Amino acid sequence: MKKEDLKKFYWNRWYDIKENRKKFPTSWQLLSEISKLSYETVKYALDILGFPLENIVFISIGSLAREQMSPFSDIDVLLLHEKDLNKIEQSKIYELTTLLWDINLNPAIQIKSIQDITNTTNLDTIEKTALIDYRYLEGNKNLFKSYEQIVNSYIIEKGKTNFLLEHINVAIKRGEKFRDSIYKLEPNLKEGLGGIRDFNFICWINRILFGGSSLTTLVKKGIISVQDFDNLMKGIEFIFRVRNELHYYFNRKSDILTLEAQKAIASELGYITTSTSLNVEHFLRNFYQHARDISLITKKVINKGLQEVIYNKTERKSTVRKLGYGLIQYNNYLTAENKDIFVNNNELLIKVFEISAIKSLKLSDRLIELIRDNLYLINETFLKRYGKVFVKTISRFPYSYKIVKNMFFTGVLEKIIPEFKEINCRVQYDLYHHYTVDEHTILALKYIDDLVSVANPLNNVYLDAYRALKRKDLLALSILLHDIGKGQGFNHSVVGAKMSQVICRRLNLHPDDIDTVSNMVEQHLLMSHIAQRRDLHDLEVIEYFTNFLNNEDELHLLYLLTYADMKAVGGAVFNDWKSSLLTELYLKSKVAMEKESLISEYNNIINNKRKKLYERVTDNIIRGFIDKLDSEYVFTYKVKHIIRHLQMIKQLNPDTNVIVDYYSRNDLKCIEFNICTYDFLGLLKKLAGVFAYYGLNILGAQIFTFENNVVIDTIQVESLHEANSYLLEKGEKISKTIKDVISNKVQVEELVKKAPTTFFKKKIPKEIKKKVEFDNEISSNYTVIDVYTEDKIGLLYKILSVFEDLGINVQKAKISTDVDRVVDSFYVTDKNYNKITEQTFIDKIKLSLMEVI
Repeated sequence: MKKEDLKKFYWNRWYDIKENRKKFPTSWQLLSEISKLSYETVKYALDILGFPLENIVFISIGSLAREQMSPFSDIDVLLLHEKDLNKIEQSKIYELTTLLWDINLNPAIQIKSIQDITNTTNLDTIEKTALIDYRYLEGNKNLFKSYEQIVNSYIIEKGKTNFLLEHINVAIKRGEKFRDSIYKLEPNLKEGLGGIRDFNFICWINRILFGGSSLTTLVKKGIISVQDFDNLMKGIEFIFRVRNELHYYFNRKSDILTLEAQKAIASELGYITTSTSLNVEHFLRNFYQHARDISLITKKVINKGLQEVIYNKTERKSTVRKLGYGLIQYNNYLTAENKDIFVNNNELLIKVFEISAIKSLKLSDRLIELIRDNLYLINETFLKRYGKVFVKTISRFPYSYKIVKNMFFTGVLEKIIPEFKEINCRVQYDLYHHYTVDEHTILALKYIDDLVSVANPLNNVYLDAYRALKRKDLLALSILLHDIGKGQGFNHSVVGAKMSQVICRRLNLHPDDIDTVSNMVEQHLLMSHIAQRRDLHDLEVIEYFTNFLNNEDELHLLYLLTYADMKAVGGAVFNDWKSSLLTELYLKSKVAMEKESLISEYNNIINNKRKKLYERVTDNIIRGFIDKLDSEYVFTYKVKHIIRHLQMIKQLNPDTNVIVDYYSRNDLKCIEFNICTYDFLGLLKKLAGVFAYYGLNILGAQIFTFENNVVIDTIQVESLHEANSYLLEKGEKISKTIKDVISNKVQVEELVKKAPTTFFKKKIPKEIKKKVEFDNEISSNYTVIDVYTEDKIGLLYKILSVFEDLGINVQKAKISTDVDRVVDSFYVTDKNYNKITEQTFIDKIKLSLMEVI
């Protein structure tokens, strides 16, 4: 074969494998075919070059030796030499590498002498690992035998304890680096938990510690069960199948299952969209299930490996203590005295998890197997007798997360709440939810644990609510059930509320407790929605919200449930701004529920503020404004802010028609701008255009109109790319632009054209449902319009342009952004300052808004 023929040989075969890949029963055959092709190509290349092999042996290592090569994997080869390389050999190595690159392959050739690998102390864990998977390729066979002897003697036999410990350390670090990668939006197929690296690690432990040439050795030695073996092989076959398709999709080497690729791979693998889930959600659910199985089996093999090389040698020094209930502490493990402990004490099937968590003991493999063997004991009678014990146990904060996690892992949770099976590894295919539904649910419990155990001044109000909460057991149960309806498809809050009633009755709870949990599940989104989308200074909003609660304990409960739910979404979804809004709603609702008359309390606050204003203001002109101030305005702002606003109003005149000030809101990690000017239709639109031009995200806007058509617009903005301190330095420049736009020296339309591209550059995984909703119930004075769409710079400007064209007055705006989607809420009136109730006009507004979003 000639050089020019080698490229044709490789790529003709490569494309043939690709086109016929669906004919292969499993991904193993495809991996094997690609590995064989690479193997033959290297051999042909050596033959074409007439490579001198007297002093050299070529050994395939890594994925090539394991026959695990995906379509664009590197070709891993070790060039081992006995004597120093001469000039001819060095030249031929260069020619070989060049030839393989010329035919568009990825050669990864290591060059080592026999002395290099004999001195294993000079090799790190990664280098030693690369040497233990090998296969003769071409060259000096005696040198290859020497290589085999060195690897078997110095790495696999004599160094196996250190090798195992080094690898466990690497695995731990990998787990930290790729933390939560099983459930990540874009998991790493190779390095992530439950990925290819975990499978290879199992193979290495099997070979080095247990002398197995096949993974069935692990079953024969009782390291894993037959079911574990089946799950492992099915799982890794699936992971490799996905990886192969990932390579084909990108037409290059890739191990990150990106959002961009997920849809395409789901379709390629034959997944179908159903009435309740997208095809990509079915695909990802299978992926997460397989990855989790592999990860759990890896941990089991590691534990058995540690026991083999460490614990058995230190058995005399082991800590063994009887803990009662037939349980024994063995080192840092919890195990059982006999196999009948759960038959003799059914309640222990629940209490064992509490004991394990409180004493910081791991469940031993034997104990886990015993628990699973006795799941049949959990029946209707068991639940009626021990249902309340279960609820009490899962609420043992700060141990709740560990308790429920182990219940889930052993199958106890699904046995008690079979409905949980439907949310097991269930995916929500968007950029908002970072975890599967089951992982998100259990993780939410951890945030309550952390609230109790980790001191953080920023969480003081949440902690006060926790301490005031009388029924912490109902908090834990509400968190556990808040998304249970997602297994059934749509309207998960309403569906979940009905399901929670069935579950609570099964647990033999009191009817009042059932009502509370059901109400929490149904309303678990209410508090965040109102906090982010409604005017919290409006008494009607507070009264509307508290009508959904039966008592103050339910307020504490819903506040903590909302906090845990939003925190457990992942990423930066729950920030200081949203936390402040949530807490503001909680505190105002708490006052409302404590006071007999909210109106009376409202009036007291306003009167006290007016009194403080008179005491602190000496300027007669400014004092003249105080009685004319709108009560809602006085209630909304702090006294010092009102004084600042009044000083701005005093400075306003026909020659100075706009005044701007700004300052950092460190509590909310944003910058607040106050714009004082003469009101006109479209003012807020112009301001939105300016902020869009500077690439700033508007968090909220409050608008108050005074006498003589004077208006104060208070707007909170943030930059996703710049720190507040830097943004503050640009304040004067932004202020000047605002003044120029309001004075018509600069046309805002021209600025908007120059606005930067959207902050969010990732491809949106699925189209966000765009809709416009009207609410004429929550406010007596305003119509509230909610706009749902994907986030983009300049969106607010476009929406406000519609309002200006239709003669709609915007009195307040609340902007709620969640990664890639927004809900913008506007308190509006018609041109005569009345609520908008005419259906024809409402339809026209909806149509106009839908055209721009």
